[in-house]
Amino acid sequence: MIKREVLPKILHWLGKEKILILKGARQVGKTTLLKQIMNEVRDKDPSVSIVYLRADDSENTQYLQSTATLEEYLKRSHGFPAKFTYVFIDEFQTIPNAGIFLKNIFDAHKEKLQLIVSGSSSLEITKNTEFLTGRSIDFDISRISFREFFNYENKSAISAIPLSHFDELDLFYKTYSNSISIRFSEYLAFGGYPEVITTMEHKDKEIILESIIKTYIEKDIAGFLHIENITGFNNLAKILSDQVGNLVNLSEISTTTTLSRNTAEKYLDILIGTYVFNIVTPFYRNIRSELTKMPKIYVLDIGIRNYFTRSFNANHELDGHLIENFVYLELLHQFKKDRIHFYRTIGKAEIDFAIESTDDSIILGEVKYRPKTKMPVAMRNFIERYPNTVSNKILFTKDILQKNPDGTFFIPVNLLPFVEINS
Repeated sequence: MIKREVLPKILHWLGKEKILILKGARQVGKTTLLKQIMNEVRDKDPSVSIVYLRADDSENTQYLQSTATLEEYLKRSHGFPAKFTYVFIDEFQTIPNAGIFLKNIFDAHKEKLQLIVSGSSSLEITKNTEFLTGRSIDFDISRISFREFFNYENKSAISAIPLSHFDELDLFYKTYSNSISIRFSEYLAFGGYPEVITTMEHKDKEIILESIIKTYIEKDIAGFLHIENITGFNNLAKILSDQVGNLVNLSEISTTTTLSRNTAEKYLDILIGTYVFNIVTPFYRNIRSELTKMPKIYVLDIGIRNYFTRSFNANHELDGHLIENFVYLELLHQFKKDRIHFYRTIGKAEIDFAIESTDDSIILGEVKYRPKTKMPVAMRNFIERYPNTVSNKILFTKDILQKNPDGTFFIPVNLLPFVEINS
């Protein structure tokens, strides 16, 4: 079984007066995590009652009609409230008025019951959790990260090494660089869906990934969100997949897809809201300027990108934009998405990543996936324009690992998952 690094963070909140919400795309392992949590609860205290319900299962809808019907079910079938009860609800966003439903249960029984729920559409989750402010703790469940994948394949438990411990990083890379390189090539081909990772044959991986995406289209897009123009939706996903790391021009995209601009914008919001793509906004000190500039697009699983572009057999390490997308995914494991930006001047000089650190300093990152590289002019100009704000300067390279006297770090892209940058 793949060990998920988010699990201990979730377990920390068990038994506390909070609703725990696991958010993420379909098939990323939310149900597996719920069952692991159930096992932990059972092992820790066998006297409690554990209830698991899939909200999108027709057999359970009668129990989830209202607060009263759930209370009745728990009392008759699970010894509630005599026993403290953990209620696990999968795909909770399919419950009508889910936010109010959870709020009412929580407010009435928070001393005798804890709710742990999962959802796969941030559009519906956001709409439903506005009633849960102060009552819930949210956890973003991503696809399997490269480090989790590496640890699974190598039967290891390697954690991140602080960037400030450079000698330790150097020794680690000398020891593991060959193994990391082999795993990196496979990860760039098929991405991080758990079932894809645990499947051995490459052709089977393609088939499973296709099945996951078709299920997403049928259940979330056509079924739950009632999108009728599936062809237009798929075309948009294909175009965005081919443009990862580039600016998103909705006017051009609507022309190419023959979708209206409003429809293209709506579909893009859905692709973001169902954890397929993210947009990254430009860095400006003027917030109004930032919100009016075109964002860049990144896919949240490399396997999805390769599926839509039909490029499973390509040499992905030669694709600069895909490498940049990989770096973005790894940065997401360390920083909130609204703190990750890019920098672009009127003259189109660009820095791939300008990250707002926790101390309000800026970490600059540039992908230079080549044998030899040096600090780009745009990075030097940024430092001059915003003096005393840059805490770290990092070039993400093909295989160069070094620290310059001026404090610039050169980090191999495939080593990044093992580096704690904000240290």
